[in-house]
Amino acid sequence: MFRRIAACSLFLATAVGIQADTLPPAHLPPLSELRDLLRNHVKDLPEAELDAVAAQALLERVQGRILAPGESFNEESDQAAIQEKRVFEPGCLYVRIGQVSLGLAPQLAAVLRDTNLVTGTRGLILDLRFAGGSDYAGAANAANLLVAGDVPLLDWGDGSVRATPKESGWDLPVTVLVNHETRGAAEALAAALRAAHVGLVLGNRTAGKAAVYREIPLADGRRLRLATARIRAGENSLLGPEGLQPDIAVKVSAEDERAYLSDPFTRILSKAESSSGTNQVIGTVSVRRRLTEAELVRQRRALADGGTPSNVPPATALEPALKIVRDPVLGRALDLIKGLAVLKPAQSSSSSGTGGK
Repeated sequence: MFRRIAACSLFLATAVGIQADTLPPAHLPPLSELRDLLRNHVKDLPEAELDAVAAQALLERVQGRILAPGESFNEESDQAAIQEKRVFEPGCLYVRIGQVSLGLAPQLAAVLRDTNLVTGTRGLILDLRFAGGSDYAGAANAANLLVAGDVPLLDWGDGSVRATPKESGWDLPVTVLVNHETRGAAEALAAALRAAHVGLVLGNRTAGKAAVYREIPLADGRRLRLATARIRAGENSLLGPEGLQPDIAVKVSAEDERAYLSDPFTRILSKAESSSGTNQVIGTVSVRRRLTEAELVRQRRALADGGTPSNVPPATALEPALKIVRDPVLGRALDLIKGLAVLKPAQSSSSSGTGGK
């Protein structure tokens, strides 16, 4: 509490021109005396403004632990637990989460059992960008599907929830995509998978809203939300207001990421390209197919028999457009899974050879 008062005093002092930005807390004036001083001697500083400055200073000092009225929260929404499921080539299972709730784990389990999706897959991409939720039990249940051993997953103040031992489970690479809008239970799910050494986290730093909040009414009828318990992932990884830092940072704006979620193959033009007025093919690339030896022989024979270029089979033909994933975060995840799939057989072969010696 003393630090909060000191921070508020510093903020008030700076607001009226007192050069106190380098003073340690012990040298700052007491908050009550500073308020009286300002009230009595600075006539052009209204009381309401003093209160606003003090409140703002306190909220900044305890960022993430108190949510002001109207500030975004991790409340359950009408978003589906799973918004999209598909397979990207080559064999990469992609699941996009809308919100982390108790309904997520059974839906995710159904996806992992779907042979149309998982047959031949090389890994899982769990997309938590723009996902929220406040159900930490739902986050623990979802993480449990992908963690085989008896290890701690999450603790949100009621004791640590551990993964249940499994004879067989998901043993392929997992990449977790996050951004600044990944919040609450979605942050906890990403942290739990990383702490269990199951998932690699890619993207931008998360929102820093992973906590258990309690609503407290104010005198004017509005409500503050106070963080009453912090979230712990794994053994001792505490989630704080600074958010979860990704293992691999990929900087993309929220606006661009929303566009990529709508269509990961779309190419977002730079400002220079947008203003140039040039016509460009966006999102697909046409690739010319090389002729086979038999096709070349047929062309030569047709020309030797008196054929003309107009009735000779064309030298090249356009294959169907090859779609390229333009989403930088998703593209990085696909590259990782492909790379790990190439390395795994080599490592297995190397281990078998060593064991046989």
